[in-house]
Amino acid sequence: MLEVFKNVYFHKLDVYKRSFVKNTNQADTQVHDYLDIKQKNSLLDDIIKHKLKNNCVEVNDEFGTKTIEFLKYDEQYIFARMGKYQDILTVHLRNKKTLEPEEISKTVDQELEIFTYFLLDRSNFLISFLKEMSAPSINTLALLIDTFYSDSEIFGEIKGVIVDDAIPLLKKKDIIGTISYKMVVPTNKLISIDTIGLTEAEYMSLRNQKHVEIQVKLVAERNKSAFEDSNALEKLIRRLIKIAKNVQVRAKNEGEYMQPYDVIDDLLTKKVKFQFDRNSDNIHEEIYRKLKVIYETNKREIIDYVRDDD
Repeated sequence: MLEVFKNVYFHKLDVYKRSFVKNTNQADTQVHDYLDIKQKNSLLDDIIKHKLKNNCVEVNDEFGTKTIEFLKYDEQYIFARMGKYQDILTVHLRNKKTLEPEEISKTVDQELEIFTYFLLDRSNFLISFLKEMSAPSINTLALLIDTFYSDSEIFGEIKGVIVDDAIPLLKKKDIIGTISYKMVVPTNKLISIDTIGLTEAEYMSLRNQKHVEIQVKLVAERNKSAFEDSNALEKLIRRLIKIAKNVQVRAKNEGEYMQPYDVIDDLLTKKVKFQFDRNSDNIHEEIYRKLKVIYETNKREIIDYVRDDD
């Protein structure tokens, strides 16, 4: 059984119909009319019923061709993987014992593909996305809409689930860990030169220094909370964001893993443990179940931070 850690990113798929309003003596104004849930599901049903080849569809952008493969779908969820072709000249096999390399063989009709997975909730179009290096980005899903409906001025749009102000979320967490932030100190107001680790001679040799930037980390003991009073936590953070920048707090509930939260404009993610058998006959089903559990466990929190355009 393989145990790995993955970051699951949460996004939302929006779909809009584009139109243009003519203006006198100036450029036309572009208008986006967003489709509702029923209309978006109608488009997906059309793609699933009429556009797939071996449960797959190809989409293209300026970076090349991507494939979206619908692995599992019903009225509630769509579970799929997205892949893109990998240049075989940069990939080969290597024997772990002898260290001998071996070229990967393929037919003229085959390409090596790097892929990752996503789960889409059809009731609200929230997406749980496993981000993998070299695999396609989640924006590939918007291309799915563009590919088939752009002639009708219908386009897809991916929005990250953003936590505008993480303080209310952090106040509900069981354990508050490390708090980090950056402070800018004018060079003429340093408490002492030792503060920045320089000797007096080294400091005097510097020229044209505008300011000193200091990073502070308040590190809590392992599995112990830095705050027991949530109001005191809020008071500290609100003071820090007035005098510092890049304020980040690590926090979790009991039974979870520590997550970093940027206090302002944080893209909502979850670091989770993935346990699965690489030799399983149905690895897709295992990953589907895992993504579904992660999403449903965190669904209430995700919905709280979705900007609804429907």
